[in-house]
Amino acid sequence: MKKNLIALLVALFLTPAIMNAQFHLSLGPVAGFNFNIHSSSDINKTPVGLGLVFGAQCDMAFSKSFGLVTNVLFFDGRYGGYSDTQNGVNYDVGTSIGYFTIEPMAKFTLPSSGIHFLVGPMIGFNIQSSMDISYSYQGQSGNQTSTLRDMNILFGLKGGAGWDMQLSKLMTLTPQVFISYDLTHLQKDSNWNVFTIQAACALKFHLL
Repeated sequence: MKKNLIALLVALFLTPAIMNAQFHLSLGPVAGFNFNIHSSSDINKTPVGLGLVFGAQCDMAFSKSFGLVTNVLFFDGRYGGYSDTQNGVNYDVGTSIGYFTIEPMAKFTLPSSGIHFLVGPMIGFNIQSSMDISYSYQGQSGNQTSTLRDMNILFGLKGGAGWDMQLSKLMTLTPQVFISYDLTHLQKDSNWNVFTIQAACALKFHLL
């Protein structure tokens, strides 16, 4: 009985210490670029383009192999554009779309490598949406900019891989590559979607 009591007390004292030793928390800025591929049945072209990404990344490690990474992107750019000619008129169409995005992703790390894989959902709230049309015809040219209306909340899936490179005991540099796909249409009453390839880099500071 006494041995069981001692074992229980030892377990109660050691379990929090073990959990604290395995749990790590890092936080820092993240920035990068999106390569966006738009699709819609309303146009016969495939708009593509680059968009800027910046925000913060929170990295919680619960063990050496499993953790949770959450990106909070204050601007998630989904620019796309294309050129077309109709009845002798040349058009250049560009669509600028930006979101405030929250992305919680499970993180699976390969042993003793820093290489990891991430997957999870994303939700985005539209903060910018406009379309710019430039045209030229027989030496004349013009430009028209309009604000896009009825933009949906963005729901999608995101996955990718990265590499944690420890710079010091306090800092880690993490280049990452993601792919994401929208599960909802960008605009109401349309079938407009975006497939995105993202390259980003986070500089994380170890807090715990």
